[in-house]
Amino acid sequence: MSRLHRFLGRESELELIAAAAESVHSSSDPRFILIDGPPGVGKTSMLNEAVARLTGWSRANVYLDVADRATPGYAAAHLLRKPQRYHAPTDPHELAALVQEQVDGITEPVVLVIEDLQWMDPLSAAVVYQTIREVEDVPLLSLVTSRPTTRPELQRLARYTATAGEALRIVLEPFSRAEVRALLQEQTGLPISSNVAARIHDATGGFPAFLDHVIEKLTARDEAITAAALDDALEQLDRGEGPAESQRQRIRQVFEETPVQLQEVLALLALSSYPLAIHEIRDLLGVEAVDAAALRDSGLVQESVKSGRFFLTHHIFRQGLVADLPREQRADLHLRLARLDAGPSSARHRAEAALLDPSVGDRPAIVAALTDAARTASRTSDHAETLELSRLAFEVDRSGDTLEALTFAAMRAGTRFAIDSTTSWAQSHENVHPVLRRGILARESLMRGDLQSTLGFLAGGVGLEEASPKALLCYADTVLSASRTTGLRGSYWQLFKIAERTVEVLQLLEERLQAGDPTLRIRMATPEQLLAETRGLRVSLQLWRLLEGMDAAEPELFSQEVEVLLDEVRQIPGTESAQLVLLVARGALLRTTGHLSEAYSDLISAVENWPGRNRRALAHAEIHLTYLLFEAGMWSEAQGFAESAAAEVLDISEDNLAPVAFNAAHLVPAARGEREGQNWPFDLRAHIHRMTDTSLGRAGRGFVEAWGATCAQDHERVISSVLGLQAELNIWSRAITPAVLLGRSLFHSGRAQALPALITRVRADEHSSAAQRDYVLRHLRGLAAMGAGKHVTAYEHLSAAMTTVSGIPALKSSHVSGDGGALSIYRGLLALDLAQCVVLGMDSLQEKVEQSSEWVLWAGSMFQGCGAEGLFHQADEVFRTLRKGGALPGAVGRVRMIDLPAGLSSKARFALAALTAREREIALMVGHGLSNKDVAEELVLSVRTVEYHVANALGKLALDSRHALRRMLQDEAEDGLRSA
Repeated sequence: MSRLHRFLGRESELELIAAAAESVHSSSDPRFILIDGPPGVGKTSMLNEAVARLTGWSRANVYLDVADRATPGYAAAHLLRKPQRYHAPTDPHELAALVQEQVDGITEPVVLVIEDLQWMDPLSAAVVYQTIREVEDVPLLSLVTSRPTTRPELQRLARYTATAGEALRIVLEPFSRAEVRALLQEQTGLPISSNVAARIHDATGGFPAFLDHVIEKLTARDEAITAAALDDALEQLDRGEGPAESQRQRIRQVFEETPVQLQEVLALLALSSYPLAIHEIRDLLGVEAVDAAALRDSGLVQESVKSGRFFLTHHIFRQGLVADLPREQRADLHLRLARLDAGPSSARHRAEAALLDPSVGDRPAIVAALTDAARTASRTSDHAETLELSRLAFEVDRSGDTLEALTFAAMRAGTRFAIDSTTSWAQSHENVHPVLRRGILARESLMRGDLQSTLGFLAGGVGLEEASPKALLCYADTVLSASRTTGLRGSYWQLFKIAERTVEVLQLLEERLQAGDPTLRIRMATPEQLLAETRGLRVSLQLWRLLEGMDAAEPELFSQEVEVLLDEVRQIPGTESAQLVLLVARGALLRTTGHLSEAYSDLISAVENWPGRNRRALAHAEIHLTYLLFEAGMWSEAQGFAESAAAEVLDISEDNLAPVAFNAAHLVPAARGEREGQNWPFDLRAHIHRMTDTSLGRAGRGFVEAWGATCAQDHERVISSVLGLQAELNIWSRAITPAVLLGRSLFHSGRAQALPALITRVRADEHSSAAQRDYVLRHLRGLAAMGAGKHVTAYEHLSAAMTTVSGIPALKSSHVSGDGGALSIYRGLLALDLAQCVVLGMDSLQEKVEQSSEWVLWAGSMFQGCGAEGLFHQADEVFRTLRKGGALPGAVGRVRMIDLPAGLSSKARFALAALTAREREIALMVGHGLSNKDVAEELVLSVRTVEYHVANALGKLALDSRHALRRMLQDEAEDGLRSA
């Protein structure tokens, strides 16, 4: 949808207007609706949207501006037809009579639109008030927009809406954080975290046009959904581009409409960092009095009920006002505020004044004050305040010291600053230490995606020992970012020597810090904080070295090496982020090598113990938990973690995360068949396809498609998907369980002759756990034997595989042992293959029917619990085939997949499987038309008990009536007949 026509939210308000319009249309009784809200909140957009939804209505419009307030009767005259409009009387009674006469002549539905009521002249306000009170039996809907005002003649209209039944007042405010989150999810198809929603809300103020700008940038066809896209959108707003320019013009108009004596008050409030009292405003401006009533009536200011202090209502207003203030006025007001404030706030105002006016002196003192304030904030771990103060210090006095402090503050805050403003300066000035300069230039190249330039700037390691601690740590942080990028791309070897040298120098710095070396220059952090940063960076770099060599190492050895690193960081407070990264990395490797319960322990510990420390690492932990829980048959829990990870994509500056997280979020819906059925609120496929140029994106999509195809029995798609993901070197291709999906589809598509080669490949895998590899090999050997017609041998292999997989430990200690544990979903697939083997070899495997049936019963129950309708259908079909072909001895009275009539389709059986046996029995009777009383008599139950079971059944089936239940069963029966 085009930005020019997009309308966001306000559905509840639109429903109120629609209800009022319906009342007018049906009863010819007039309705009056006042739409109140600050400038830019979307009053006109909502009004136009409401009118556009009214079909068959005529529209009359009155548009007002500030000049109309000085013309008596202007607005009322424009309620008249043109011939009368230009000769309208100015006498209130005569004018009101004319307006009343014209309104009384309305016979067809009319919507009257009056825009900007706050500029209506007093005479017109009196006429409108009299008219809406006296008009009757007229199909007129009046929609009036207004900004907040304290004018008495207009406030009585607001009071009228509170007391009259035929009137309504709708107060529009900017969207709340919850509304911003819901609108972003609706418009982008992305899950949005509360962190991302809060950030966007803070930047846009919740104003519709600003939010629309962000949505437009995120949904642009040529851009991938990444944190960089969001950063770009928010930076455009911060620069005053897009809707910010229109909003600035609105605010300027309001500013110019206020009395001159109040304009400087508004300017002062826009620059102040906290609310001001009237006496403070008087003192700062040197005036005897401030018109508080006029200030309240400006529409831009609020007064605290508790303290009586005034402040601008929205920061968007502040940005608009400040942008248009002359530089000299802004500098003067900042200096005035600096005299009132104290501490960091005073330093900030003095710095802003110095940036606006070169004549503001004593810059060294300003920088010293900012540095002291930044140091205090840094030592209390207020990273955002430290970064802002350091930025101001660098802008006031661009030097090597202030650049070093700014870079260090940005590193500790885990964010990027306006790097363009520092890169060229760092490159051209000699008083910047070479190590810091190389780190800054390398980071700038890395952000541009120029890995070769990044490596070039980092190469050599010359002068690392002579660098200050802050410069060294900033350089090391860039090396770590480059390690992450090259590691995920499979090219870490290019950075190996640089990282090794950096680790050595960091170890030397640690030793000096622990020894209390007095020559170390420490100002922006305590020695303890500096030691925590140093050790955290050092062990993180060592982790990537371990990850690079893990193909040649045993998983147990890797796990032990990580434990050594964990012991090192646990000794130092403030290293929680590094501990989190280590746990996630170990958990990821353990998962892909088949040590599933150990992997779960690490990953769940990371998520539960450090929920806000390192969102990038937490997102990766949630992604790995998604796959662990999926294979363990806990699909709903898996989906929760997947959506949580995908919701953080816009807040994490890592290009590799988006395709991984988006694919993970599609795994369960794909396996359930919900993507095509539009039963899932998010659709990330368009976003995923923009990221197909990455190995992680291709392999992740292959894994999702393989499972979706497995559940849909599309064996050709399974084969192509699994082969595609195995061609990629990443976190999926190292796992061997997808070989089961490939092997099953090779068998079912008549290509069992390819299974021996697959078995050889799995047997050569030396890194997977013995139990997992043993299960996969036995399962594949069973499929190969079944493909060769050796059903007894196949059953022996598959039965052995069942014994092996049943012994896999569960992820959680509370789970029942013996049901496949962390590989429950594969145990379910194995049960289907065992049953198929018995069906194909019935002549020689007749005695295995009962055991196979029990396994399939378990699989069907597990699939139903996962919500896997396709897999449940497969279990249901093979179970019915077993019953028919096996003629089970003593089958009468035995438990069945679900005890339902044979005429129902598998889809109906899947839905009804969610009910208890009694609920199913009663639901079927109700579906055949029996009343509650009839059912009670048939089953010898009370009517109240029947009503209870019917209500439970309808709730579980998401049906609203017994008639809907009857239609569902009839439709399913007819579908079954048609398919037959």
